[in-house]
Amino acid sequence: MDTKRKLQFRKDGTFRVLMMSDLQESSQYDPRSLRSVEAVLDEGDPDLVILGGDNCNGPEIKNEQDLRDFLDIFTAPMEKRGIPWAHVYGNHDHDAPVDISRQQEIYESYSFCVSGHTDDSVHGKSNFLLPVYNSKDEIALAVWGLDTNHTVDELDFLVNGKMDEMAGLPNCPVGYGVWGMLYFDQLLWYYNTSLQLEKTMGRKVPGLLCMHIAPYEYLTACANPEICVREGDFSEGLGTMPFNPGLFALLLQRGDIRAICCGHTHRNDFDAEYCGIRLLWDACVGYRCYGVDERRGGRLFVYREDDPTKVNTSMIRSLPKIIGDLNL
Repeated sequence: MDTKRKLQFRKDGTFRVLMMSDLQESSQYDPRSLRSVEAVLDEGDPDLVILGGDNCNGPEIKNEQDLRDFLDIFTAPMEKRGIPWAHVYGNHDHDAPVDISRQQEIYESYSFCVSGHTDDSVHGKSNFLLPVYNSKDEIALAVWGLDTNHTVDELDFLVNGKMDEMAGLPNCPVGYGVWGMLYFDQLLWYYNTSLQLEKTMGRKVPGLLCMHIAPYEYLTACANPEICVREGDFSEGLGTMPFNPGLFALLLQRGDIRAICCGHTHRNDFDAEYCGIRLLWDACVGYRCYGVDERRGGRLFVYREDDPTKVNTSMIRSLPKIIGDLNL
């Protein structure tokens, strides 16, 4: 469970996690996107940054060197500030012409990247557990990542045809998509790792789960806004995974992860709660991709050492900070 750089609550008893998704950039970038990242970092003052997927715009990445050039640009704000950061992949990261295992090696080569990964026995690469230590040097908080992979077309070999066409029926729930696939071996990895962490610590360790594409239960929460949605906007379809892998039921049974944060669709920034688990969205941080400028930014989580089960979160908007710097 060790990480390249130890994550620890501050002396004031807080730990700040900033998730920024859908940068969706390349080495030929929009300067507003880079300024957006820096502005959100400056206001959020995080102890850990999570890049929440669709970090690059895969179809624009030419080769391995181009991916590295892109990462040099957009990890520099964390690297020069000395902020540990980790990442999960989104569907557009899987679009890049660089094998995902090689992408992982490139990401992890950066000094302040603390991303973990699973081996080839588990689907996806950006599956990780990052322990956060309290003042007694005990693990008090766990930050989890799951790779939601590419699309259901990964299962084409099982059927005589295209899985996305077979799965995408005319009368599917609002917000349904064909992107994203969680595999049973990923759920089993979380389950076993969570059990081991509980055994090691003698108690369940509260956690935050970061992933790109949302599980099915987000649809239920947004279909019942008067009961579930605390604040924020959900005006755009969620593009959830087409198949329910059972993740949410597993989280309820384990009882350690108290919040999930996702990206993928760029206009949503809501904060909901369903069956005691917070279901959150973080809009988008990039400016080249579609979105609502007033909502662009990242989602900040502030945890307290004396009660890490409590989820304190808010959006940080980048537009007010950059509007005076750049010609928008």
